Amino acid sequence: MSRRIAFNFKLVLLAVTGIVFLFPLVVTFTNSFMSEQEITLFYRTDLSYFDVLEGIEQRFISFRLIPRDFSFAQYRMVLIDRPMFLMLLVNSVRITAPVTIGSLIISLLTAYGFTCWKWKHKEILFFIYIVVMLMPLQAVLVPNFIVADWLGITDNQWAVILPGIFAPFGTFLLRQSMKGIPAECYEAARIDGAGELRVFLYVVMPQMKSGIAALTMLVFIEYWNVVEQAVVFLRDFDLQPLSVFLSRIADGRAGLIFAASTVYMLFPFVWLFLGQEHLEKGIELSGIK
Repeated sequence: MSRRIAFNFKLVLLAVTGIVFLFPLVVTFTNSFMSEQEITLFYRTDLSYFDVLEGIEQRFISFRLIPRDFSFAQYRMVLIDRPMFLMLLVNSVRITAPVTIGSLIISLLTAYGFTCWKWKHKEILFFIYIVVMLMPLQAVLVPNFIVADWLGITDNQWAVILPGIFAPFGTFLLRQSMKGIPAECYEAARIDGAGELRVFLYVVMPQMKSGIAALTMLVFIEYWNVVEQAVVFLRDFDLQPLSVFLSRIADGRAGLIFAASTVYMLFPFVWLFLGQEHLEKGIELSGIK
């Protein structure tokens, strides 16, 4: 009986937690179909100290979940009337796609070298990988900027892309997954005459689907929402991703903010929804808690 009660309590707790986390997304999506007049009626952006003293703060925080009249005007303004939105969206794709693909390739090859090859001091080097991975982003921004300046790629999207491609997290994640592959598989392939390339392509890769999917989704989400690196390295507005200037696109119009946010979060939402099973399995196999 006590186990039943504990299970029900955990279920209710998880349900409440899920609702709390999903509620802002639901409000953003439903409000994106409201007309500008309806949004203006329920959302104020000009609240002052004197308004709070007069006791009208309740009007400021009021909201409506279901639109009174559905309208696609906000999406038309974002996708058609505001070409800047699409330009910045393309910039996000131009940064995220190379980082995701490049990180996957580099991480797979590096993880294979750490897992399947026997060479001196590899554990020490891997320990350095872990130390770098655990360092906060603010600690590596200055060294990255110095290297980017030395390479002459400051104010260039490659200054954001290259550190993402060679980030140590992907190597750590895939190495942990590769360690779950029995060593007998490598030995049997080598006994049969397979070279390292064949072992990598036909033994390792087929058993790494979940790890590859997990890394792809995690890197995509991280660099789709990149902010700090873009602010530091990209001074030219035309090169910056949408994540930096999302709040400025609407120019204070809440309706456009809701529509732009909905379009922006559509890509990672669909990505995670389609690969949720692989993401969970890949993280589980990697041993990350």
